[in-house]
Amino acid sequence: MTDPRMTAPCTAVRRDDLVPVCPFCESELSEIYLRKLRRSFGMGRGFIVFCPHCRKVLGSSAQWYPFPG
Repeated sequence: MTDPRMTAPCTAVRRDDLVPVCPFCESELSEIYLRKLRRSFGMGRGFIVFCPHCRKVLGSSAQWYPFPG
């Protein structure tokens, strides 16, 4: 028997009228900050995404090409 949560479709809804909220400081995020990362020995690229208000990390990635800005 399969889990019904795994077979039910998921719908993505665009909501430009909503502003995300930082899970740490609960400030509205009308913008987020990105910062480039360097891996050890200068190998690889990545970035972190963080809140402009409390500066806590919201996410990261091993690589994003091209990096904006």
